[in-house]
Amino acid sequence: MATNRVTTDLTHGNPLKMTIKFAIPIFLSNILQQIYVLTDVAIIGHTLGDDALTAIGTVTTIYGFFNSLMFGMASGFSVVISRFFGSKDEKGLKRAIANTAFISAIWGILVPLAGLLSLKRLMTILDTPAEIFDMAYSYASVVITLLSFVFIYNVLRSILQAIGNSRAPLYFLIISVTTNILLDLLFVRKLGFGLPGAAYATGIAQALSSVITFIYILKFVPQVHLKREDMVLDKNLLVDIFSSGFAFALMFTVVNLGSMILQHAINNLGKTIIAAHVAARKISELCMMTLSTLANAMATFAGQNHGAGRYDRIRQGHRSVMLFAFGIAAFLIFMVYMFGDEMVVLISGTSNPELIDNAVFYLRFDLPFYFVLAVLLITRTTLQGMGAKFVPVIASVMELLLKVVTAKWLAVRLGYLGIAICEPVIWIACAIFIIIVFRSRLRKNDLKLQT
Repeated sequence: MATNRVTTDLTHGNPLKMTIKFAIPIFLSNILQQIYVLTDVAIIGHTLGDDALTAIGTVTTIYGFFNSLMFGMASGFSVVISRFFGSKDEKGLKRAIANTAFISAIWGILVPLAGLLSLKRLMTILDTPAEIFDMAYSYASVVITLLSFVFIYNVLRSILQAIGNSRAPLYFLIISVTTNILLDLLFVRKLGFGLPGAAYATGIAQALSSVITFIYILKFVPQVHLKREDMVLDKNLLVDIFSSGFAFALMFTVVNLGSMILQHAINNLGKTIIAAHVAARKISELCMMTLSTLANAMATFAGQNHGAGRYDRIRQGHRSVMLFAFGIAAFLIFMVYMFGDEMVVLISGTSNPELIDNAVFYLRFDLPFYFVLAVLLITRTTLQGMGAKFVPVIASVMELLLKVVTAKWLAVRLGYLGIAICEPVIWIACAIFIIIVFRSRLRKNDLKLQT
């Protein structure tokens, strides 16, 4: 299969150098994605106050639950497509993309519809405070309605990343984020649309990035242009693509289901703790993104090399990327311990000392465990790139069960300390399990090559 400047073959070259080069645009793209969220939080916090920030916090896990179904499915598509690209099977690549489009059309309608139909019920189950219920619903209903635009972009982005192009989505997001910030300022601050205005701004910006990405693929990526003979539904391929996507979606969804259960416990700790946790989680997610970006890059790296049968490169890449991630974790811990208070104030716009203290406490407790998180994330996505579809789901179920224990026991007895303890314990347990499976998988692949 011919390659050009819009694709990258990750089956050759230094694994660490290739992975980092591939990961940098993904990281910057993820930063821009977070700017969507952080812009909303900052403008809302400074303009509408702590109640609006609390309203977002009570529905973030609900939106995240349905978004995980969309993002996870798109990520799973990428693994299958990268395998065909790595094996230089151009016909299989195009067939995979055609079948991906079919599944995407159905999934992109069903998930937002399910979200809207269940939103009020889920908010009630999570004990959303009555005084902010309507405000929170007005925001979440708009965000969930516009999820289809987010999904379209993520599917197109996943196709580009599967063929080694992580640069183009970055450029499109720069335009999209700029649009989002301008619309936030217009809708929330100038026109007074409140929380729904911030949701509309994000949705319009995501729709713009989807359109630009689609046009780019039509003009500059001939490797994925489909002809009539490519647009044939293949039962086996549909099952492979759907199962891969659903495994990712299920993994992310189980994690978010656990977060929803945990949110229920947080909602019972009072409005100040809810707002503090919102601010802390936004910073934590931003820090976590550096590790998850390397993990996402490893999924594509492992997928292409799995397709090419290069398991030696997978082992070498995993080891070197892991060491690099440890260096990043050390830097993030230093930053949070030195500038945690300033970060919380910048994100939340609050001057409430109790809110600031609780948010900083959460960050300083959790971040030292990022070394364990690096092992978990990078090893898990490497396994997924190698075709292990449901092993990561098992780890996610472990996470869910531990979050249930936290919500039902630790949070009741220890308050917010119990919430902070939750994730480090989960990361340790899941990392041990994933490492054992990963080593076993590599040994099996070595035996196949020897025979």
